[in-house]
Amino acid sequence: MSESDEPRWDLLPDDPEQFFSLSGDYDVRDLKRSYNALIKRFKPEKCPEEFQRIRAAFERLNDALRYGETRNPGSLPPQAQFDWSAPPAPGNQAQEPSDEQIILPPSNIDHGESESAPLLEFPELYERVQQEPLPEIYAELKSLPHKTPYDYYALALISDLISDEEFSFPFWLLKGLKAHPEEPALFELLHQYFLTDQTIKGLGKLLVETARVIRNDRFYYLTENAWDRLLREVPFNQFRQVLEACEANLLDHEVDHMLVFYVHLLKAGLWKADPDWIRMILAQIDEYHERMSYWLELEYEFLFLIRSYREQREEFLKGGPIRKLIDQTIIDYCTQSEQVADRRFLECQQTLVSQRDELLKEFDVPSRGCQDVIYLWETIAADVSERIDTEWSPDDPATLPEQTHRLAGQLFAETEGAEYRKAVKIPTLAFVLIFLVSIIVGLLFALNKSDSISGILLIVGCLLLFNGVAFIVSYLVADVVTQEFYLSWWRRQLLTFYQSHWFPLPYLAAELKRLNGTRFGEEKFRGMSEVAHMVRNDAGLWFYSTAQRLLAACR
Repeated sequence: MSESDEPRWDLLPDDPEQFFSLSGDYDVRDLKRSYNALIKRFKPEKCPEEFQRIRAAFERLNDALRYGETRNPGSLPPQAQFDWSAPPAPGNQAQEPSDEQIILPPSNIDHGESESAPLLEFPELYERVQQEPLPEIYAELKSLPHKTPYDYYALALISDLISDEEFSFPFWLLKGLKAHPEEPALFELLHQYFLTDQTIKGLGKLLVETARVIRNDRFYYLTENAWDRLLREVPFNQFRQVLEACEANLLDHEVDHMLVFYVHLLKAGLWKADPDWIRMILAQIDEYHERMSYWLELEYEFLFLIRSYREQREEFLKGGPIRKLIDQTIIDYCTQSEQVADRRFLECQQTLVSQRDELLKEFDVPSRGCQDVIYLWETIAADVSERIDTEWSPDDPATLPEQTHRLAGQLFAETEGAEYRKAVKIPTLAFVLIFLVSIIVGLLFALNKSDSISGILLIVGCLLLFNGVAFIVSYLVADVVTQEFYLSWWRRQLLTFYQSHWFPLPYLAAELKRLNGTRFGEEKFRGMSEVAHMVRNDAGLWFYSTAQRLLAACR
C-alpha cells in the first residue's frame, strides 16, 4: 500500500494482516514499519477515530507476534477450526495449543447448516432480542444444561447489558473457557476485553479468576495489557500480591510467554518495583536468555540502559529544573501509553529549544556522568521519530565537510575568532620565550663553569625540567582558553548551526578534528581537536540538537 492509497478499513478488525499489507514470514519489525507509516498520516490529534482503529489492530498483531501466536487465518489447521455449535465434550480437558493455532473467531460461519445447532441460533436470537425482554432470554440461556461456546458468548453480551454484576462479560467468557478449554473464539474475545477495557476496580480479582481457568503459559499473552494498567494505577505491593496469586495457579512448564511478559513488564516495573523483586525477575530471565528472539534481545538491552541511568540518576538530578524535566520525560516514556509518552517527549523537546540558555547552564563542558543518559535519550528519540512525520530528512552527509569548513571559518573569522587566535598564541609564545631564555642561561653557565661537568649536567637537567613544566602549563592554559571561548562563543554558534542543519554530533566532531592544523586563508585552524572533544562531551548540545531534529520533523 502506497502512502497515497486509502487504507482498507473494511478489513478491520477481522483481517489486520491484510490491513497492514503483511504476508508471508513477517515479524515485529515489519509490523512496526507499516504501523508507523499509517500513524504518520492518521495522527491521534487530527484523526482520533482512525488512529484508535489502527492502534487496536497493531496491538492485536503485535501481541500475537511477540508471544508467538500465529494470526494468519489461512494457516489455521483443520483440527483447530472452531464450530460455534459444538456441544461440550464430557471430560474435556485443556490441551496445549499447537504453534499454528489461531485464536480469531470465524467470520463466515453458517449456523443454519449445522446439524448440532445451538438452542438459539444467531438470526433467531437477533430477532428475539427485538421482540422479547432481554432478562427472559438471558434466563433461558442461563438455564441450559449444556451450553455451546455461542451460548456463553450470547450470555456474556446480554449480561453486559442487563446485569449489575461486576465483570459479568469476562466472567461468562471464563465459564465458557472452563467448559470448552482453549476454545479459540472465546479466548480471543477475552483477550480483546483485556486489551480494551480500562476498568481498574476489581481487576485483580478478575486476573486471579482468569489464572484459575487459563493455567498454562498463554495466561501472560491473554492478560498482558491488564497488568500494564494495574502496574500504573496501584501500589507495587498490591500489584505483586495479585501477580503471585495468579502465578500460583499456573501449571505449565513452558517459559516463552513468561519471558516476553517480564521483559515487557520491567520497562515500567523498573521505576516502581522494589530492588529485590527486580533482581529476582532479572535472574529468572537470564536463566532462559538463550531462548530470546532478536527483537526481545533489543528490548532486554533497553532495560539495561534504564538500569544504568537509574544508578546515576541521583547525581543527574542535582542540577536544575531542566534535568528534572528530562528525567520525568524518560519515566513517562517507560510507564505511560505510547500516545501519551510520544506527546510528552515532543513537549519536552519544545521546552529544551525554548529554554536553551537554561539548558546550557545546567550542563557544563565536558558534561561528566552524562554518557548513559545521552545514550538512553537518543534511543528513545530514535523510537519516537519513527512515528512522526514525514518528508523531513537530515542534511546530505556528503555536504558535511563543506558545511563544517564553513562553520569553522565563521567561528574563526569573526571578532571573537580573531581574539581567540591571539589568545591561543600567548601560551605558545610564552613557552618559546622561556625555552630560549633557558638555552641562553644554560650556555652562559656552561661558559663560566666549563670545568665542572656535573654542575653543567645539573643545570641542564633543571632547565629541562623547568621547560617541561612550562610546556605542560602552556598546554593547559591554551586548553583553558579554548574551553572559555567554546563556552562563551562557539557553543552558541553551534546551537545556531543546528537550527538550520542537522548532522550527527559525532560526525561533526570528527570533521572538526580533521580541520585542526589546516589552513584558513593566511591562518591555521588551531585548537580544533579540543573543540571536537568538547562537542562530543557537551550534553547540552546533544539534547538541543536532538530536540531541533525532532521538532523539524514535526513541522
